[in-house]
Amino acid sequence: MIAVCNTSPISSLIQINQLPLLARQFREVLIPPEVAVELDDGAEFLGDWRTTAGAQTLVTRAVGDRALLRDLLASLHPGEAAAIALAAQTSGAILIMDESDGRRAATRIGLRFTGTVGLLVTAKRRGDIPMLAPLLEQLRTKAKFWITNDVVRRALQLAGE
Repeated sequence: MIAVCNTSPISSLIQINQLPLLARQFREVLIPPEVAVELDDGAEFLGDWRTTAGAQTLVTRAVGDRALLRDLLASLHPGEAAAIALAAQTSGAILIMDESDGRRAATRIGLRFTGTVGLLVTAKRRGDIPMLAPLLEQLRTKAKFWITNDVVRRALQLAGE
């Protein structure tokens, strides 16, 4: 399966040392150039993300549908808009995005999506990680990832913890 990823899931996975999970779950992970720029802009806390374990899975691909991108840019940040547009032009792709505004836009155009927590739940179910709870705590503390207690409880339940 092919995935198209926005900035925040990549950033969060790097910060908790779990970026290689993308390669275990997807045949290819596409990012638009706008996401690469946002990751470069976060170098002070991510370091050189291109040399991070698992980064070789990320393939930069430009958005072809400029009209859709322009429409999405009216209400979304550049990385979010470009990731949604790229997913829309990539047959069968799943979008990886955490932002609620972006997810609403993805829903409006009929895209399937998951987020960072969903990736981690899948990793636990597949046996790629031994425990989910410590990684959710690291998301909150290291990555400053906002996640409600209800989402944590539901994720742990889905992961069998």
